[in-house]
Amino acid sequence: MRLAGSSSWRISEDRWPEPFEVALWFRAAERIEVAPGGVVPGAPDVEPLPEPSTDPSDAAELAAGWLAWWHALIELPPLAPPFDPAHPPALLAFSPPDFPALAAWPALRLAVTGRWRQAYDWHNARKKAGLQAGLHRNWRTGQAVAELERELGRKARPFSLDFVLLPVRDGQVRPAGTDRYLVPERVYDGPRWPELLHDLLIPRA
Repeated sequence: MRLAGSSSWRISEDRWPEPFEVALWFRAAERIEVAPGGVVPGAPDVEPLPEPSTDPSDAAELAAGWLAWWHALIELPPLAPPFDPAHPPALLAFSPPDFPALAAWPALRLAVTGRWRQAYDWHNARKKAGLQAGLHRNWRTGQAVAELERELGRKARPFSLDFVLLPVRDGQVRPAGTDRYLVPERVYDGPRWPELLHDLLIPRA
């Protein structure tokens, strides 16, 4: 949000983040065992769960490749148009059909290039259902800032926050940078979110 003639607070909520959801789908579909911690969330919430296509003997490579993939997505800068064709966004290295950034992990790349359409179909179906259900019309963030301003007795100082919403079976909000957080959808849409958001806003506002 930006008020005319002055800086104000800004909160971005990335619901249905395609690159993250595709990576989570493969973690679930290929039964890739990675422990949650840091920026790695709990198990993906993927239903129905597809059958794996990889060999169990490749488990270590799949885990290493997936973790590198996930950390790379976390570290990528946000896309900001216009795009320069001579300098394509780094995110394209994790895009179909070739996913060149996964070349160091051939078993993972083979699985991803072979069935990425399944992951995208799942993502697109989730997004379509969510839009039809009106999940993108969430006014609680603005309400939380307004309530905090009443509590403080003044306007909030300018700040910027980015929330990436994830379909995971997790209850933890995970920092992914100074002003960016990975938030499980079930937390964001649940009763705890206003209080958690309040605690994030207090030191900034």
